[in-house]
Amino acid sequence: MIKNTIFDVGMVLVDFRYKDFCRDLGMSDEKIEAISKAMPENLVWNDFDMGLFTQDEMIEKFKKLNPDLIPEIDLFWRDMTDIVRSFPQSKEWLSELKEQGYNVYLLTNYPEEMFALHCKCKFDFLGYVDGMVVSSHCKITKPDERIYQLLMSKYNLDANECVFLDDRAKNTAAASALGMKTITVTDPIEARKSLAELLNNGEGL
Repeated sequence: MIKNTIFDVGMVLVDFRYKDFCRDLGMSDEKIEAISKAMPENLVWNDFDMGLFTQDEMIEKFKKLNPDLIPEIDLFWRDMTDIVRSFPQSKEWLSELKEQGYNVYLLTNYPEEMFALHCKCKFDFLGYVDGMVVSSHCKITKPDERIYQLLMSKYNLDANECVFLDDRAKNTAAASALGMKTITVTDPIEARKSLAELLNNGEGL
């Protein structure tokens, strides 16, 4: 029986809209693609998610790796507030789960300073969250099984009583290997329907 719902944040509860963010800053399509490949889509971003470097250190690292993009990098990092936006249904979704008696947890790969900023001004659903594990706080990123185990030990969770939602198949596969039910999210609205079907099909409370 599922008692615990566990959510990734980016592209599940919030839109990580880095290309639209660059567009809002007035960058050309060519520069947007270059910035995307240089930073959010680059494997080095995992070091940022893991908390191995501060935001300032990462900015300098990106500049050294991409000296031709220094003006755009400075513009990108000037104010990170609007790089994410909560999906309209996220607050209602988590509220509904709490009303139904489910626990709600977050398990996310997220840079520390950016997470703190977005908790203050973007995550309108935090009031319904019972606990969280953030990669940059523990220096472990999904799909490393240790981060899932950390969440379970921190909140005394049984994997067989958990469902995990993430937009990356490798992350849901890791959770599934530990015994969790999983939903790989391609569309948050459809994921909400899939979760409701799972919980109402004899799997939930």
